[in-house]
Amino acid sequence: MADTMDVLLLTDGTPGHFHCSEGVCNALARIQAVNAMWVAVERSKLVPARAVSWMVNRSVSPATVLKLVYGIDAASVPKADLIVSAGGDTIAANIALARLTGTPNIFFGSLRRFLAADFTLALNSYTTDNAAPNQVRILKPAAADPALLPSAVLDHRRLPRVAGLLVGGPSGDGRFDEREWTHLLTFLGETRLRLGLAWIVSNSRRTPAGVSDRIAALAAKPGGTILRFVDVRTAGSGTLGALFAESGAIVVTSDSSAMVSEAIWMRRPTIVLKPKQMALPPKELEYRRWLEDRNLFREIDLVDITPERFTSALREVNPLLENPQAELARLLADRLPGVFPKISNVS
Repeated sequence: MADTMDVLLLTDGTPGHFHCSEGVCNALARIQAVNAMWVAVERSKLVPARAVSWMVNRSVSPATVLKLVYGIDAASVPKADLIVSAGGDTIAANIALARLTGTPNIFFGSLRRFLAADFTLALNSYTTDNAAPNQVRILKPAAADPALLPSAVLDHRRLPRVAGLLVGGPSGDGRFDEREWTHLLTFLGETRLRLGLAWIVSNSRRTPAGVSDRIAALAAKPGGTILRFVDVRTAGSGTLGALFAESGAIVVTSDSSAMVSEAIWMRRPTIVLKPKQMALPPKELEYRRWLEDRNLFREIDLVDITPERFTSALREVNPLLENPQAELARLLADRLPGVFPKISNVS
């Protein structure tokens, strides 16, 4: 293999998916120089998901799967040393390209009706019944290297001067009512007055426009509660570097597993706020329990959050000490000896 490894990253355009693929790729770059090649794949809605898995599991020609399901000419896809993807709509393309070229492949996410045997390595954050030897459970990966941020080890004798708030919004699993949004913004003001805590806030594309407008109005007040508002409506996604760098603790609304995981990945003490009408799927609830049992975050009902509850919960959180990107790199080197045959130590 050349000094630089060509990695083919398949993306369905969903940030929560391609950021996980990017996280895997960046962990690979700790082992060997990487040339990341992104290829967009879009599954045809004319081909039902069950039909796609049936074709793959019945060994229909990989070129046919790529053409029929994705409209992709296999000859147009660049050759690579490794294939990486995340998200259910990329699974069949990942498998088809690996079969066609004999290239090792990694998938992050639930396999659904597909087989672990079709991947060199299958990564997932959820528990798996009858897990295969090549399936490994990990924290949902993020793209950033936490080691590049200032250290933010929580001193239990004092609060950080700045905290970050990641605001989500209604999802398929639940919604927020007006009283909860008002309570959240009131909480920010109370922590400023009573604890001297300032906030850097980011919204998401699911955040109701009216809530984002109220946050923007608070941020516009000089010397107020909100130091900075990272408004995705104008800033775009992937702009949270400064929030994590400057915040000694992170508060996240519970609707986004990706946001919760990223805060933990960045080794920040994390508090999750849950609206009353939130019913996460069983597999997601188990994932959250897996993290909370390790004291990586604490969850509080949104309407119950107060400065006192906030400070008390923070004292119970133990952020990651090890760099999760370095841990993932070591796992990849250990599990992919055919890809990295000469690697003996990864930092």
